[in-house]
Amino acid sequence: MSTNTFVLSRDQVYYTPGLEDSGGRSMGISKRGDGSQVDVLLEWRASVPADLGALVAKAVENIPTDEDVNRPEEVRTLKFEGLFKAKEPSLSALVYECPQKPLNLRDVLLTIAKPSGDDRGKLAAIIATQIRSLNVHFRLRHAGLRPESFIFFGLFSDPTKPNLSDPYLLDWGRPSSPNIYEHPEYQAGQSLWFHDIWSLMMILSEIAEWKPVDGTFRDANELSRKKLQRKQEVMDASWKGDRTAAVMQYGFKFLEKDRSTLQSLSRKDVKRFFDRLCSLLDGP
Repeated sequence: MSTNTFVLSRDQVYYTPGLEDSGGRSMGISKRGDGSQVDVLLEWRASVPADLGALVAKAVENIPTDEDVNRPEEVRTLKFEGLFKAKEPSLSALVYECPQKPLNLRDVLLTIAKPSGDDRGKLAAIIATQIRSLNVHFRLRHAGLRPESFIFFGLFSDPTKPNLSDPYLLDWGRPSSPNIYEHPEYQAGQSLWFHDIWSLMMILSEIAEWKPVDGTFRDANELSRKKLQRKQEVMDASWKGDRTAAVMQYGFKFLEKDRSTLQSLSRKDVKRFFDRLCSLLDGP
């Protein structure tokens, strides 16, 4: 699949500029060739990587949507509508079918009252299981995970409250940029499967604290220090207790293996890692 095979024309997509959420997304309407219209979510990008078509194709061809019969533990995404190129130079958006405005995980942490430890543990287990499914079931890596990558829709019984048991994963093919969720040894254009684990562990630590991590930095050195500081902080039992420390120690210490060892792990080894991580999150 190339980017040209699913490009939406400018007269097909309607949206209001300036209404993007914290994840860089906005709602709109897509008009189809048969005259019908569908509500959509536009995921904005400042540029379109040359390999975007291949990256998106892997996701849309493999990851289940609401139209598929899928198991609860499987990762799920929104149905892809197409790629939209705006009038502004280099500005484009991945367009998904989306019946209502979702709430991303970062905004959940900022706007929803802090749940009990058990409920935070359940959400962390659900998020980890999604990434387990991505890596183990579908043999894909995301390469751009952040809390905004996970979105939630309102409960059927109360649409004003997000259904935190039913996340959808977005940000497919999002260009990597230096941030606290990026593996410390990431090199441009060289995303590896275990880089997703670093991102996941950072996100799990945010759920445990129910607070987005401070990701601001002045330069690369400060960013590196903040990554190390966060890693050390969350592995200490004095931070959030023994159970959380056990989860954080397991995930971050796994990443301390040398790169060649991590790259050479079999699919069985990868599955074993995720199974143990999810077991720790599910535990009492």
